[in-house]
Amino acid sequence: MTIGSLMRVLARRWYLTVLLLVGVFFAARSVWNDAVPQYQVSTNVMVLPSVALSTPLPDQAPGTQPGSRNPFSLAGGASTLAANVSSALQTSPVQAGLLASAPDAEITIGSPSSGGTNRTYFTVSAQTATPEQGTPLLQAVVAATNTELTNLQRAVGAPDNGLFIAVQSTPIDGPRELYPDRNRAVGAVALGVLGAGVVLILVLDALIGLLARRRSRSRSDAAEATATDAAPSSGTPTPGTRETAPGTVDVRTAEATRGSAGHRAGEHADAR
Repeated sequence: MTIGSLMRVLARRWYLTVLLLVGVFFAARSVWNDAVPQYQVSTNVMVLPSVALSTPLPDQAPGTQPGSRNPFSLAGGASTLAANVSSALQTSPVQAGLLASAPDAEITIGSPSSGGTNRTYFTVSAQTATPEQGTPLLQAVVAATNTELTNLQRAVGAPDNGLFIAVQSTPIDGPRELYPDRNRAVGAVALGVLGAGVVLILVLDALIGLLARRRSRSRSDAAEATATDAAPSSGTPTPGTRETAPGTVDVRTAEATRGSAGHRAGEHADAR
C-alpha cells in the first residue's frame, strides 16, 4: 500500500480518522498528566587548604627537625585533589553508601576540568523522588568528599594539621521539578495509538468493502432471477387449448381423434 492509497482510505473513512485523532489526543494528554516528576538540586564543592595549612610555620630552632609538609601544598595541589576526589565519588562503593537512604535517587558528579583549565571545584547534583531528599544527599556528598580527601592526603603522609578540606561553595539550587521521560512517553504512546488506529481503519475499510460487494452481488442475482421468471415461454398455447408437457397426451384430443376415425369408418361402410 502506498501513501496515496492510505490517504484515500483515511479520507474515505473520515469519521473513523476523526475518532482516531481524538483518541490519540486523549491518550497523550493522559500520559502527560500522569507523568511522575523528579526533583533536582545542585551545588558546587570546592577543595581548598585548611586554616592550619595556610598558616605559615614559625621559624624552626637551630638543630631541630623541620615540621612535616603536605605534598599537595605545591602549586596546583588543590586542583589535583579536586580531580582525584571527584573521580572517587563516582565509584560504585561510594555511590552505594551515598544512596543507602534514597535508593531511587541519582547523584551526578561533575568534572573540575573545563576548557582545558583545572579548577579547584566541581558541581554535584542529585535527582530524587521527593523534594525533601535532595538537601541531605548533597550534605552527604560534601561529607564523603572530605573523607576521600583526607584518606588521599594521609596516604602520602600529609599531617592532620595541614590538610586540604572540601566545603560547599555555593548555596543549594532547587529543588527544581523535572520530567525527563515525559516527552518520550507521550511520543511513544501517541505513535502507538496512531499506528494501531490506522491498521484498524484499514481492516474495517476492507471488511466494509467486502460486505458491500457481497450485497451488490446478492442484489444482482436476485434481479436476474426475477427477470428470468417474468420472461414468456417459447411454446405459447393457442386460445381454448391447454399446454401439455412433452411426452404426455391430452385426453380430450385423443377422444376427438378416435371419434373422427370412427365416423370416417362408418361413412366408408355405407358407401359399400
